[in-house]
Amino acid sequence: MPHKIVFLIFLIANGFGFSVFLARGTIVSWYVFEKTNSTFLVALITSIPTMTLPLLSPLGGKLADSVSRKSVFLAARIATFITVIIMALVINLDFFPIALLIITSILFGLTASIEGASTQNLLIDILGIKHLSIGNGYKELFNSGLNALLPLIIGVLLITLSSSIIFWILPIIGFIGVLFGYLLFSKFHPTNDVTKSSQSFADVSVKDALTYVKNNENIRVLLLLGFGMMLFWSFPQPLLPKYSKDVLNVGGSGFAILTSCYFAGSMIGSLLITFSIIKIQGSKILIISTFTYCIFVMLFYTSSLPILSGILILASGISHSIWWISILVFLQTLPKESHKGRIMGFFIALLVSIALGSIIGGIIAEYIGITWTVFIAMAALVLIHFIAYYGSKKFRNLNLLNQESY
Repeated sequence: MPHKIVFLIFLIANGFGFSVFLARGTIVSWYVFEKTNSTFLVALITSIPTMTLPLLSPLGGKLADSVSRKSVFLAARIATFITVIIMALVINLDFFPIALLIITSILFGLTASIEGASTQNLLIDILGIKHLSIGNGYKELFNSGLNALLPLIIGVLLITLSSSIIFWILPIIGFIGVLFGYLLFSKFHPTNDVTKSSQSFADVSVKDALTYVKNNENIRVLLLLGFGMMLFWSFPQPLLPKYSKDVLNVGGSGFAILTSCYFAGSMIGSLLITFSIIKIQGSKILIISTFTYCIFVMLFYTSSLPILSGILILASGISHSIWWISILVFLQTLPKESHKGRIMGFFIALLVSIALGSIIGGIIAEYIGITWTVFIAMAALVLIHFIAYYGSKKFRNLNLLNQESY
């Protein structure tokens, strides 16, 4: 089967799988805020899936290096679909909804932690390492398009439907992911599945991968920057519903539209990379995209004009998507083939910092307010990137066109 068609099937299956994750965040954020009026509880409950990521992500990395990645991908699509059906049921039956929302969110996170490395590295199986930048650009473009559209749909539906009924959107999205996940499983036959059969699951060691990271300065710095970016990026996330309601006065539908604007910006950033208007070569791209992202976020949280706020959050989405695609390409390109899954597994595990940052940001904002919380987070984010760039000569000289710089 031509790889272009396989890639399209992958985009759809992955995009709708990822959309379940983010649509859940939007729906749960508004549901919990409506029920509790607490930014802390919004942060805590929406962050549960990412809090579970370190538990099984190393296992997911081992699977990606030793078994068929397409099999892991399909299994994850099925597990996600079943989980969101259960989630919608318990919310609408109003049977201990908050407690069971927490339990289903844990299951949701465990599934994501197992599949993350295999899903991301399926791009290498399908397209090869040479087309990784373009492949990631298309993937993020497709994901961002869905995630720009879904909040708009959710926002419109919130006008007429309750915050409980809206949960049934999740199984609909999840089913599409399962359908195209099965098509990918049945139609795509990766050549490296035969090669990986000689590297058994028992022989693939997490300890060996940790030693590999320790001995590779660039990978080590990239993982630390990933942790820092996701930690401080997530500080403002639980604050957006409150800011939308109390400062911008745009309500639930306005909150969904602002979320959509962010992903519209992500689409633009993905397009800039997909069509090589911005090229991923040296490490400087991470520094520049971080700096511009922080500027736009700080301006957003000082604005009281809805239209201006929409423009600013869109601009922040452009910068953040450039950073995100760039670090994925670096982490997929630099490791040797036998370690790619485990390195990506470590990166997925570090997504727990999103949960930590959301909770910390929600707590701090209760005491010092939204604006100061955002300013502290953005200043810290810029600082750690500049320290990494000027503190590591090898990272500063990293260039994908020069393998000796790896």
